[in-house]
Amino acid sequence: MAPHCKRGDSGTASKPKRSDDVFIGEKVKILEIMEVGGKKGGDAEIAKLYCKNKSSICEVMKNKENISLFYHLFRIRLKR
Repeated sequence: MAPHCKRGDSGTASKPKRSDDVFIGEKVKILEIMEVGGKKGGDAEIAKLYCKNKSSICEVMKNKENISLFYHLFRIRLKR
């Protein structure tokens, strides 16, 4: 069973509202899962796993070439 996401107090005055952005590391993991799984309707299951919207997962899949390129270039620069 997927972990339950708590988002009830994300907009209080003491702390700013949390962004729903997906970080580059998560994007790469999502792409790897989709490549290994290979099934068409897996985006909803992955969205539950990462506590994100299905539209966020679809956006990652749509931009997978750019994400892969950026990630590999960033890793090369960190290794130097």
